[in-house]
Amino acid sequence: MNKLVELRQVLIALIAGAFFLAPRLAGAAETAKLTPLRLAYSAISVNQAIPWIAVEAGHFRKHGLDVEVIHASSITALQALLAGEVAVAQSVTDACVSANLSGADTLFLGAILDKPLYSFIVNGKIKTPQDLKGKRVGVTRFGATPDALARSMLKMWNLDPATDVQMIQLNEMGLLVQGLVNGVIDAAPISIPSNIRAKNLGFVELFDMTKIGKPYITGTIVTRQRFIDGQRDTAKRFMRGFLEGMKTYLENEEFSVKIIQKWTRAKNRDEVKEAYAIQAQHMQRIPRTSLDGVRTILEGMEKLPGAKGADPRRFVDFTILDELEKEGFVKNLYKN
Repeated sequence: MNKLVELRQVLIALIAGAFFLAPRLAGAAETAKLTPLRLAYSAISVNQAIPWIAVEAGHFRKHGLDVEVIHASSITALQALLAGEVAVAQSVTDACVSANLSGADTLFLGAILDKPLYSFIVNGKIKTPQDLKGKRVGVTRFGATPDALARSMLKMWNLDPATDVQMIQLNEMGLLVQGLVNGVIDAAPISIPSNIRAKNLGFVELFDMTKIGKPYITGTIVTRQRFIDGQRDTAKRFMRGFLEGMKTYLENEEFSVKIIQKWTRAKNRDEVKEAYAIQAQHMQRIPRTSLDGVRTILEGMEKLPGAKGADPRRFVDFTILDELEKEGFVKNLYKN
């Protein structure tokens, strides 16, 4: 009798275990069917939000991709792209152009913005651009977009970035704000939402860089020609998921703000909502890379071999978006 009871308990345990394991096994089987893809994003900033939203909303999985999103500096992200460790890098904008000029096959698949959503933030002692002379200007990393923007602004104000100011690397956008607070730097080009945070802390917007007067692409999707040629179907599926992430951003504020706050670890929800709204106002529905925006980047790299007179189309792949538009994917996405 005891043996029958023991046998019954064993059977019950096995059945319970099977029920417990079934969802996990099904999940593992589902993941096994997905194509893995690694993406590196280069800054904890709102213009990096589309991949986060596409992952959290399940858009990439819907198109058969298991996308792993990794944070790295713009230089590290580009190195990972060139080494084949990631298939896509987010917002390694200037690095994409300079690498291509050096012989790499880096290309823009798209760009969500054709202007920089940055502020040139300074401490209260600086009243005019000329007051920057002899001061310390912070950037994330040399060669990254904030560095290029800082140098462009300084030149616009007839200041030499090499001799009139001291350029200091602080690695992360949030650390630029902290650098201002601690007096490590006197000024910096800062993107949303960190620029909103800096202004709320009492620092001054010397210049609203959305009014720079020339196109400048940010929020870019960078890949390599070999990925487009060798894994074209995967590249198209990635762009489908990315485009759906853009649609979610534009049409679901509550979800998007929640995800941005999660990934940026921003504590102030009002600042995140303000940053979200600013980007939503300026964001393109179809992320076609502005050739004039590429031309602006090339102008800032005129001392690099091959930059002067380079055709902006050399740095952009339009074929993936062209096919998705021709197939009706974009039209159906925004049919309402």
